[in-house]
Amino acid sequence: MSPDYDLVIIGATTAARVAAIEAVKLRARVALVFPHSANCQPHPQRDLYPHALAQIAATNRPNQIRLKQPASYPWKYASLAIDRIEQQSSPALLAAIGVDIVFGTGEFCRRPQLAFQIDSRSLRARAYLVATGSIPAYPLIPGLQEIGYLTIDELPTLIDRAIPLQWVIIGEEAIGVELAQTLVRLGCQVTLIVATEQILPYEDPDLAGLIQAQLEADGVKIYLDALVTTVNSDGKSKLVSLGAETISVDEIFIALPDRPVVEPFNLVGVGIEYNEKGILIDKKLRTSHPQIYACGSVCGNVLGGYRSNSLTEYEAKIAMRNALSWRKTKLDYNSYNNLPWAVYTDPPLARVGMTISTATDGKHQDLVILEQYFKNCTQAVLANKTIGSCQIIVTRKGQILGAAIVGQNAPELIQILALAIQHRLKITDLTTFPSLSPSYSELIDRTAQQWVEIDRPQNTWFKCLFNWR
Repeated sequence: MSPDYDLVIIGATTAARVAAIEAVKLRARVALVFPHSANCQPHPQRDLYPHALAQIAATNRPNQIRLKQPASYPWKYASLAIDRIEQQSSPALLAAIGVDIVFGTGEFCRRPQLAFQIDSRSLRARAYLVATGSIPAYPLIPGLQEIGYLTIDELPTLIDRAIPLQWVIIGEEAIGVELAQTLVRLGCQVTLIVATEQILPYEDPDLAGLIQAQLEADGVKIYLDALVTTVNSDGKSKLVSLGAETISVDEIFIALPDRPVVEPFNLVGVGIEYNEKGILIDKKLRTSHPQIYACGSVCGNVLGGYRSNSLTEYEAKIAMRNALSWRKTKLDYNSYNNLPWAVYTDPPLARVGMTISTATDGKHQDLVILEQYFKNCTQAVLANKTIGSCQIIVTRKGQILGAAIVGQNAPELIQILALAIQHRLKITDLTTFPSLSPSYSELIDRTAQQWVEIDRPQNTWFKCLFNWR
């Protein structure tokens, strides 16, 4: 009996939707399963919620928000913005382009033949793609489950109740750092507690220190290398204990690493291997079952230690093509470094490729770090946004290996350097490309121009000519 579909995709995540859209472009018969349970259906745009809140914080002062707008105004604005983004890949839109949308939580079954069973319906296909994503893990902190806490998935529920004024954020995930700055700029009192020696532990210490200094200047109280021992309540407030010190707050937000959504789908029953980090896959994104593929954070794959929409979309396209084609493409894990990553604080931090810490660890003697500060950028001076710097890592031959930018428009600027790394451009190629002035892209040109000063003394022909004269 021939299968009903070419590809069945399980998940409501961005990766699942991207794979479905790309498969339809190849004229494949596609079914997309949206699980009913909230425990296995993370909101595809949930990571954008703090960014939407940040737009309100950036354009209004806290007293203006509280005096001129209702207390729930920032949360309503954020929810409306997320809803508009969600409509770009809504089930109705996917159905309109030819994707068969199926609602319901099911599981894999292997008899009489491999299928994904939802109630009495069996979805049979040539191949399957698991893109269920990940959800917040349960923190092992005594008393926390009883007292209650918020995660990124529950932030939208604040629309329906009074917005807490005192917050404690526990965890080193980038989403916690972003939310801490946003909340304090909305007029809240925020305490950030991380178990690592610095915030943003995967970033260069100097760059993370610059972000930390800005957070503290905004009013965020930060505890480094600290562990929460217990959580209690006095009837009015939640009490968070760090050893001998106790912090009284209205709400607790958890920003710890997620756990993959694997339990409800009977993966063991069809021989799919997984562990606490996620589903085990090979370089072709294929699981231990030859017909089932997986991609995204359900596999535990993260970019530089954090979740990344760029990475999940990149994997989704490769997994979809491998599932539908007899020619399999191996995932180039080195290309992960070519995907840019950003922390959307103010100022934002963005990086691509090799990190500054790796370049300065003493094992790479042939690397040069070029650096230029925002205070030397015309547009930054005009806009009074002079905090930050641009660093580019190059080899002695001028090959660009990585870059890190902290400052205004860093996420947009890093795209230029990511493109340069992807196309194997050299730093001299950036020096010959004219940049607009005033503009923030001028900063990249000024950073690249430093290579001319460094490269000239190393040029043997130039040295011989100079000595002869």
